[in-house]
Order: sequence, then C-alpha cells, then structure tokens
Amino acid sequence: MSDSITESNSFERNANAVVLDHKYFLVRLIYKGRSHNLYLGSVALNKDDPNTYYLVEMKSQEQYNSFVCDERIIKKMHELQIIPKTIQSGIYKYKNMEYRYNIKERCGPSLKLCFQHQNRKFSDQVFATLAIEAISVLEKMHSASIVHCYLKPKKFVTLQRGVQLYLTDLKFAQKYKLRQLLNQNTKNKFQYALALNKYSSLNLHLGIKPCPRDDLESLAYILINFYIGGRLFKTKQKKTKSDKIKEVELQKMNLIIEKAFPSLPKEIIQFYYHVKLSNIDQYKIINYDELKSYFYKMMQKNNNTINIKSYPWNQELIEHSKQSSASSLSSVVEDDENESDDSLIEEQSILSVIEQLKQITKTKKLLSELDN
Repeated sequence: MSDSITESNSFERNANAVVLDHKYFLVRLIYKGRSHNLYLGSVALNKDDPNTYYLVEMKSQEQYNSFVCDERIIKKMHELQIIPKTIQSGIYKYKNMEYRYNIKERCGPSLKLCFQHQNRKFSDQVFATLAIEAISVLEKMHSASIVHCYLKPKKFVTLQRGVQLYLTDLKFAQKYKLRQLLNQNTKNKFQYALALNKYSSLNLHLGIKPCPRDDLESLAYILINFYIGGRLFKTKQKKTKSDKIKEVELQKMNLIIEKAFPSLPKEIIQFYYHVKLSNIDQYKIINYDELKSYFYKMMQKNNNTINIKSYPWNQELIEHSKQSSASSLSSVVEDDENESDDSLIEEQSILSVIEQLKQITKTKKLLSELDN
C-alpha cells in the first residue's frame, strides 16, 4: 500500500478531529468516491442542530489532479444560481498530504433518492413539475453556452423548500463548440468514455461533441425511466461496465418508445421526439417554453391546474431531520459519483432513511385512521 493511500485512510479515521478554517467541524464521512470524499460539516459544537450543517467536499491532491473542473464554468454556474453555493474553500494540510476542500450549502436529496422514497413512482403532478423544473435549469445553463454532458438522476438535487432543482457534478461540463468529431487523441476519447452512462445521448456514444440537445436527450431518458418505474435500458448484471455501455448504445439505436412502452403518455413521447428530431445546429433557438408546454398539458389533462409549491417528500425529510441524530441526518444527502463506484456507506444510509421514512408515513396513516 502506498504512503498516499495510507495517509488518506488515516485522515478518514481521524476526520472528527479536523477543523477547517478554525470554524468548520467534520461530523462524519458520508461518501467515499474516486473524485472526492463528502463529509457532513458543522459550525457548531452542538452537532445535533440540523440548522448548522453543511456539505464538505474533500479532495486529495491526487483526486484533484484526476478530476479538474473548469473554474470559469463553476463561476458562471454560481452566477446563474443553479448549483449549490460554495461558502468557503481552501487547502488543509494533514501530515504530508494536502487536501482541497469546498464547504457548500446543504441541499438534497437527489432525484434518485426521491424516486426511491416514492416507491419508484411519482404522481403525474409531481412528475410534470420535476420535468418543468429540470428543463428550466438546463435552459439557464445552456443560455451560457454550457453543456453538462453527464446527466442522470443523481445530478439533479432538490432543495429543502420549494420546487427548484440544482445541478451537481461538473467534471465533464464544457463550453459548447461547433459540432465536430472528437479529436483523435487518447485524452478526449478517454474523457468521453468515462462520462458515458445509460442516460447519455446517442451522439455522445458515437463520439460527437455535445451540444444542448444532448443534455435534453439525457433528460428525456431520465423522465421515461421515472415514468416506467426504473426499467429503462436493462442490461445483464454480470457484464463489465464497457459491455453494458455498448449494449445500452444498441438499445438506444433501436428504440421506438411508443412501441417499447405503450403506456407512456403522448406528452412524454412528443417531448422525446421534439428533442431527438431537432436540428443539431439550432441549439441557440431551442424553444424551451414549448418543451415545458408538454408537461403543463400533462398537468391540465389530470385536472391539476394548481402548481405545487413543495414536493411531498420535503416536509417528511425536514421533520425527520429535526428528530434525528447527526448520523441519520447525513444519510439523506446523496453524492453524485458513477453508480458503479457508489460507496456502501452511502447506499446503506440511503436504504436506512427510506425505510425509516416509510415507517413514519405508515404510522401517521394509522394514527389518522384511529382518530377517525
């Protein structure tokens, strides 16, 4: 085992003793990934107060060198107010290693966790609201000629109040350039191969530089997956990640969604084909209002003319946070790494919170029935 790995493990074991900027305490490790580790942080000695929590992203020098985000893109996304706000950043020295840290406002959970919490089924009103908010946040990003390139449910995070969505994980984000084939060099090929996932656009699979339409195509796959209960692009479990990506690419090439999923509402089908059939050179004149209109129609069709002001899980999570210890609080925060690299720490915490929330919901329902 190398010295850097040994010292990294030592840092994780002694994280509770770490104080950043003479103010921020690390409460516990909640995610361990390839590009960074994520901690729950607090500014108070009383770490049971949920109002004092922050997210602390820690990167070793090796991690920082491996996954470098474009600082200009991050700055612009902060200006657009579509990513979690960075409160403090700096360098922390531990023994012979330097760690770069970013202290961010606490937000979440991600749409992946929300989907699991809702038993893999959103109501039509919640589904339509999520779609509209996701299109809105992509519209703001694309207005700055930035494409995300790595969208999936874990990249969209909710706030503790309201319906707005934030984006996370910008390691593959880039400024839009005129569409052309990727440069034939190892670095670019490796970069896009690493970014591929089951929600990637078909053009990204083919090695074509991304434009806003590719983000919208990824969103279309995410929404279809939500509506059909998470059954989109199933692959054999024993295959390698590379083989799975190739299999998913083939499924996308042959996908006719109205035949594959007859139960899909026509509004989702219209949205999908609107995105897929748009001209690749028309990215600057994409009519985002027209894209949103499909989901407003979906609301109206079900007599849901009043926009929701908060998601159904928001209040449950807030109440759960107030009643829980720091260890439980941290588990509602979900990181955004590759699914194949997800930490057991995170997955076990997520499942634990989901089960606790289900029990709380059942108890409330039972008490309500007894009162009646």
